[in-house]
Amino acid sequence: MIKIVISIYCFLIFGISTTYCLSLHIISQATDADTSASSIVYYNASEFEVIGKLPDTNGYSRLPEAAKTNVRVPVWNLSKNTAGISIRFTSNTTTVKLRWTLKNNSAFAHMTPIAIKGFDLYAYENNRWKFVGVARPQNTITNQATIIEGMFKEDREYLLNLPLYDGVELIEIGIDQNAFIKKPAKQIINRTSPIIFYGTSITQGASASRPGLTYPGLTQRNLNREVINLGFSGNCRFEKEVAELFMNVEPGIIILDCTPNSRADTIKKNLPELVEYIRSENDTVPIVFIESIMRDFAYFKEENSSNVWTQRVIDEQNEALLAVYKDKKREYNHLYYLKSDMLIGSAQEATIDGVHFNDLGHFRAYESILALINEISEQ
Repeated sequence: MIKIVISIYCFLIFGISTTYCLSLHIISQATDADTSASSIVYYNASEFEVIGKLPDTNGYSRLPEAAKTNVRVPVWNLSKNTAGISIRFTSNTTTVKLRWTLKNNSAFAHMTPIAIKGFDLYAYENNRWKFVGVARPQNTITNQATIIEGMFKEDREYLLNLPLYDGVELIEIGIDQNAFIKKPAKQIINRTSPIIFYGTSITQGASASRPGLTYPGLTQRNLNREVINLGFSGNCRFEKEVAELFMNVEPGIIILDCTPNSRADTIKKNLPELVEYIRSENDTVPIVFIESIMRDFAYFKEENSSNVWTQRVIDEQNEALLAVYKDKKREYNHLYYLKSDMLIGSAQEATIDGVHFNDLGHFRAYESILALINEISEQ
């Protein structure tokens, strides 16, 4: 009797084990098949179209190597940040992944990691750029992320915006194994006579929540004109040495948003020389002067020598800017002025820290600048 029970027990165990092993084999085959169908192949992003940087630059930098000895050290170092640089490509993939290597793995309290060292992706549909998704960094030098998966298969034009406040050594775009990826099939963004934004940390992108939401980025997608972002955080001083670099691209319009970084005496000294140099190279390119916003906290500060960035100091900056503008307006044509009073609205809700624009601030600044650009274009 005992032998019979043991035999039945062994039979049951054997039968269950056999069934279990068979099931594992079937699952394994299905998993292998799924993996094969959804395998990702990575391509170096530099193989496609890189826009938003000056000519003769190395990698994903914004200034050419020759500038190293001509601009101040902080400007040169900040030029390694990839603000405003984008990758254009065409693909019919259902999945977009990204692998990238950062220079510094930077972090700032007033900005999101996605804006500082991540990416966002747009696709062109129905004659406009539509937001697709983001690549979230992992707080490491080397990163990988899935931007989107499960799309229906269709040829699409893409715009991948690079980090605002870090440099990038390597970018690889991952797509389906059975999909294609290539340089843009359609131009869409006109690269002749780009728009130059020369400005401060706000121009560079602080503190938009992701790379595509800066006012230069919004301008580029709305107008479908290449924008070169020469925002240098804390180091924008109306310097002729920077103009000597960007005039090489024959810009279609020049936006000077340097006032917040420049004291009144710096504006009076540097700005006339900058305008004169630009006009010596091109006597018709429109030049836009933008005032500094009144920093939100300035309304509460007492006017004394120990307080920085009071209303008086900011008023002095804007008065110096206006004085140079009026003086040069008598000498040169195609100069334009944008006052700050309504640049980002008056409700004091458009900055993250009283200085740097949040997404609302960037959008409002974009609307104000776009209106002026459209007005200039109609003249």
